[in-house]
Amino acid sequence: METIRKGHFTLKRIFEENRERFVSSHRSDITFSAAYNVWKVMNCREPNGLGYATFACPDHPDQITHIPRS
Repeated sequence: METIRKGHFTLKRIFEENRERFVSSHRSDITFSAAYNVWKVMNCREPNGLGYATFACPDHPDQITHIPRS
């Protein structure tokens, strides 16, 4: 039985909670591009996934901005 938890839903959370079950049932139907797009969603805003771009002003090197890749 499925349960619904309180809180906001994100694509990442939906994939985290359901990906393994879906893959085990539909492995032969999943295309490379579909798997790659799911990987991108799962790794969005993760430092060890797609990573971040780091920017610093030459005049103010102590002010650093991290922009996540998505």
